[in-house]
Amino acid sequence: MEEDDVCDLTISEKFQEPRKKFWLRSRKRTKSDAISVNSMDISIDSTLGKRKKRRKISEVASSFFTSASAKSLDRTINASEMSFIDVETPSAKKKIRISNEHAGNVTIRSWMLEIAELDIASTLSRREIKRQEAIYELFCGENVLLNDLCILRDFYYQPILSTNIFTSEEIDTLFGDVSKFIQIHGKLRDEMVELRDRSGFTECVGPTVVDWLAQLKDLYIERCRSQIWARHILDVKKLTCKRFQDFLKKRSESLRSTDLWTYLDVPRSRIVKYPLLVNEILRHTPGGHVDEAALKRAGEILSELLKDIDEAMGDAECKLAQTRINVRSEYDQNNCIESATDLITEGPLKDLKGMKYHCFLFNTCFALTRSNRRPNRKYNLCFPIIPQDQLNVQIVTPNKSVASFKIGEYILMSEDEHHRRHWLDSFKRLSTPRFESRRKQNTAKNTEKGKENEPEVPDCIKTELSRRSKNGIRDGYFTISLRKTLLRQTRNSIDNT
Repeated sequence: MEEDDVCDLTISEKFQEPRKKFWLRSRKRTKSDAISVNSMDISIDSTLGKRKKRRKISEVASSFFTSASAKSLDRTINASEMSFIDVETPSAKKKIRISNEHAGNVTIRSWMLEIAELDIASTLSRREIKRQEAIYELFCGENVLLNDLCILRDFYYQPILSTNIFTSEEIDTLFGDVSKFIQIHGKLRDEMVELRDRSGFTECVGPTVVDWLAQLKDLYIERCRSQIWARHILDVKKLTCKRFQDFLKKRSESLRSTDLWTYLDVPRSRIVKYPLLVNEILRHTPGGHVDEAALKRAGEILSELLKDIDEAMGDAECKLAQTRINVRSEYDQNNCIESATDLITEGPLKDLKGMKYHCFLFNTCFALTRSNRRPNRKYNLCFPIIPQDQLNVQIVTPNKSVASFKIGEYILMSEDEHHRRHWLDSFKRLSTPRFESRRKQNTAKNTEKGKENEPEVPDCIKTELSRRSKNGIRDGYFTISLRKTLLRQTRNSIDNT
């Protein structure tokens, strides 16, 4: 017993319990300013060393075991992948390619890597390989288009039918006949697969494309015309309908923030690529080939189709602009806005006081309007319109403003020199028919006197007379949106070669 008491006393003496509130004791602080110079550490690394946080042993251990397990898992996955690659047969590869083609999951756009067999690829010339690559690019584009159209149908069109957000007429304007587009483009894709032989080689594609293009005219003209109104309906609904805003937010989260308009604009953005794709195939087709005449015919059909589409879009843009203007009879007594058939351009301008206007240039007049600050995106006509025969544009630079011009009694300023040049070119286009009519009048008057006094038409004006402008600055029959897409695709094709 005594020995046990001695042991207990010894333990209690050596391991004494801390006093109450011992752990709450504040840290001691020196109250005196007197310190020893020998105790000071004035090296540069002294402060950094004191502030450096040491990692706990548990953190070091966990990171070590985590990295080790990840490396072992990576080795296992790599080994499994290598084993699958080694045992994969050519027949299995062909089945995967066929399933991907019909599912629209083409990741590598290369005919040599995805379609061609090794024995056929080694016997082809460089030009023929490029021709096959161009044909395969057309096929891959159809796959991507079908994928986007299916997303539009499954994720937007079908769910929005039960929401009652849009009327039936608005839904028809927004989406058109999506199923018809899927059917037509799916037919071209399937026919291009059937044109390949066992080695993946396509001998002739031109006649198939020509027969397929005959089905596109009415469908694409109507779709591109309705897209002008669809964009207006979509913008107004985004500003006025809370339910539609919530619907778009949920869909964008599941589709990686892809906008609805991106899918609605898929047909128009695709149709302007076909001339470039067909010309690329024709460029690599040898002279005298059985496919040459058909490809040239396909290019002519596409050119005529784009002209018709551009004209239809221009008419729709003019009618839409007319509906957006609240016309006052005292400012437009001759109904120039209502009788307009072409919208040359539109955009914001300012006067010298900084007042903002939204200006419309029709083929009949120039109108200055102001926004009514309502979600319907309409404009009030605030000044008398300037008829087309009274338009007199002058370049002025008041108050050192280089981006201004004078039209009638108004001095207007644009954002920069580029926008001013845009307006000046648009006014020049508008004055061309007036110059032509005056030339005809002068010719009739001088018939008896001879043709020595007849005004000579400059070459630039003759070129302008052969063009029909529909939206902003245009060259030939193409709108500014179509020309940008064509130029972008041309630049990409040049870079790829």
